[in-house]
Amino acid sequence: MDERLFAQLAQWLQRDTVVVVTVVETIGATPRKRGARMLVTSHDTAFSIGGGLAEARTIAAARAQLDAAVDGIEALTIDLGGGTGSAGICGGRMQLQLRRWSGEPDRAAAAGAAARLSHGHAVTLPAPDHAVPLQPNPRLLIVGAGHCGTALCEAARLLDFDIAVFDTRADCFAGDAFAGATAYRGDYAQLAKALDTTRAVYAVLLNRDFAADIASLRELCRRPPAFIGMMGSRRRIREVLDALPEHAETLARLQAPVGLDIAAETPQEIAVSILAQVVRERRTNRGQ
Repeated sequence: MDERLFAQLAQWLQRDTVVVVTVVETIGATPRKRGARMLVTSHDTAFSIGGGLAEARTIAAARAQLDAAVDGIEALTIDLGGGTGSAGICGGRMQLQLRRWSGEPDRAAAAGAAARLSHGHAVTLPAPDHAVPLQPNPRLLIVGAGHCGTALCEAARLLDFDIAVFDTRADCFAGDAFAGATAYRGDYAQLAKALDTTRAVYAVLLNRDFAADIASLRELCRRPPAFIGMMGSRRRIREVLDALPEHAETLARLQAPVGLDIAAETPQEIAVSILAQVVRERRTNRGQ
């Protein structure tokens, strides 16, 4: 989310003063965790630190900071313990940092951070904004541009991923099915280019046959991504693994068949099951 949020911040700062709200610490059950952020101006908001009364109080505090026109950072504690005056009954507590951004130095800092994030680099802002480093979107690498690959790309656009799609068949990329994604077409060596990034890579194989799976995995194992998932029957998966004994150690963490078991059948349902698993993996490994 940081990549999209800082692009929005850089844009808004051209015409507005903006408070960036950051969750810096949580205890117990809370709707969002460390690193969640939102933007607040005198008339608008973007993104979310959890919604409900907690967010309403946060927005009010941010707008009071805007009205005071005092630069710097304010701390805000949101109690969700369910007692008198609390903002919810989740049971936890959120410690927030509210930072008012304005003026040319802040505009330059936001634009610089947005640019680095867009190129896949993590960013640690200077004090006093360094509490939670900024993370670029991870790359979702879709290997196989058939029906399921198309559905996965479409669904993933709703989430914060840098989407890349590979297929040996150039005609798969005709039309706008993969608009907004980086397309890699040609021989399997093109996968090395898709992996050549500082972003965490989540690779999902949705190939049309097991020969394509074998060729793809040979390339992926040269530079193992953070996550590798593969669609296919258990027999096909077994035959693919048997064909790659030299990569047995890397492929021990292959998630196959990929996707949470929701009895999915259609390409769109399969896409939902895969993204659910990838999001779970991403959130389990926070910072990716």
